[in-house]
Amino acid sequence: MKKYFYSDGKDKFGPFSFEELKNENITKDTLIWFEGLEDWKQAKEIGEFEEILKLIPPPIISEKLDMKSENAQSDYKISDVNVTDDNTGSESFKRQGMLSNPFSFKGRIRRLEYIVSFIILLFFILIINVLIEENYDLSWLFLAYIPLYWFFFAQGAKRCHDMGFNGWWQIVPFFPILMIFGKGEEGISNKYGRSPWI
Repeated sequence: MKKYFYSDGKDKFGPFSFEELKNENITKDTLIWFEGLEDWKQAKEIGEFEEILKLIPPPIISEKLDMKSENAQSDYKISDVNVTDDNTGSESFKRQGMLSNPFSFKGRIRRLEYIVSFIILLFFILIINVLIEENYDLSWLFLAYIPLYWFFFAQGAKRCHDMGFNGWWQIVPFFPILMIFGKGEEGISNKYGRSPWI
């Protein structure tokens, strides 16, 4: 019966049977030697170790996604952190947080984030108007409307994207009502990016 040894780069461990190796902490970079090999090799270079490497689960960071799903219609990727697992080489993604990229017109957001954005806009407009009414010397605060509206239209465009529409639809009368009550497209992704639920 073939016996295997492995090394963490400092110490060598073994001998083990192939079944016993499955209980060891073998990664794709673990050095392996068995009779018949001239020198130590990484586990990923030895065909029979694919079975062991498949047994190692990916890190628990977030749900794994298959970005090549049939629903994906573009190469666009949301700017989440891509994490590649060292053992399996698989990719996983951190979930997009609320207001994580508020001034970008790319991607998708949920209804709740759109409603929160609307409340934020109203709150700041109210504050600016009250300050200007009390002291007209603060009329330069009207310049704050520029980033506020940029923020709100960027969020609106992403909400339109979530429903499968172009961002320009948000300026159509009464369409914002649909943006508040309408559901996003089903599936992992659409042509505007990955679902904000994932």
